[in-house]
Amino acid sequence: MSRTESIDGVNSPRYAVPRRRRFMIRKSGYGLIFAAPAIVFFGVFYVFALGWAVWISFNEWNLLGTPSYIGLENYRLLLTDPEFLNSIKVTFYYVFGTVVPTWILALGLALVFHRAFRFRQFFLAAYYIPAVISLVVWSLLWQLIYQPSWGLLTLITDPIGFEYVRWLNDANLAMPAVILLSIVRAVPTYMIIYLAGLQGIPEDYYEAASLDGAGEYQRFRDITLPLLRPVTLYVAVISIVAAFQVFTPTYILTQGGPGSATRVLPMFIFEHAFSFLNMGYASAASILLLLMLLGLTFIQFRLLGKPTTS
Repeated sequence: MSRTESIDGVNSPRYAVPRRRRFMIRKSGYGLIFAAPAIVFFGVFYVFALGWAVWISFNEWNLLGTPSYIGLENYRLLLTDPEFLNSIKVTFYYVFGTVVPTWILALGLALVFHRAFRFRQFFLAAYYIPAVISLVVWSLLWQLIYQPSWGLLTLITDPIGFEYVRWLNDANLAMPAVILLSIVRAVPTYMIIYLAGLQGIPEDYYEAASLDGAGEYQRFRDITLPLLRPVTLYVAVISIVAAFQVFTPTYILTQGGPGSATRVLPMFIFEHAFSFLNMGYASAASILLLLMLLGLTFIQFRLLGKPTTS
């Protein structure tokens, strides 16, 4: 369209293209104004905070005085710190103990709720309740469930001969207890995501496969799983990131104990930052945690991000 061409059939120069361009610029300006709070929030609490953490990781700082530049010393100390290495091991134990069962249970329940049956919506809503409960409240509730004298689990352990099981005070049971809590709360959320993915698969694919003689397992293997690849990638990324950032359950239930059995990496960072006031050391640990998450996310995209072949 030329500069003199009219718009909407009006031949007046007042409605020429330059005015339309000015309108679009003005419209974009309004959009930036409305987006400004989110942009400022992201810039201050994400971009600036990340840059500040990187800078502090090269310094020794007790949160009160002036940061003192020490280069890579914090990173060198971390890589030889037995407590830090143990926290990485404990974190990976928690992550793989949580996310793999969560994926399996979430997908299995999504397949169940994808079918029509009586009271389906009621059971779906009831099962989703744990996902909307605050993690703090959920952790306090499970603290009562794990109470060795009269907790809810005593209804299961006492009849089979295991009395007064100290779930949160036993180094061998504390982490499995935290993992069980996390699985029960996380499964409903990822079940809904998988359910949405299942409802997006056209029924024509299953009908055509049935006409070709494919059984239920073959349809699941050759249709459901490949077409759920984008959903699986999303669930894998956000669940692993969330698992690596676990803090509330371990802080409320065990405070990282007994010993260091549940001292995950976020707990290690928290203790060094706000208990020992060693902000440089804690920042270096948080940067290493970020690098681990970036590496795992890259691996997931390489494994699950490939397009599905027909």
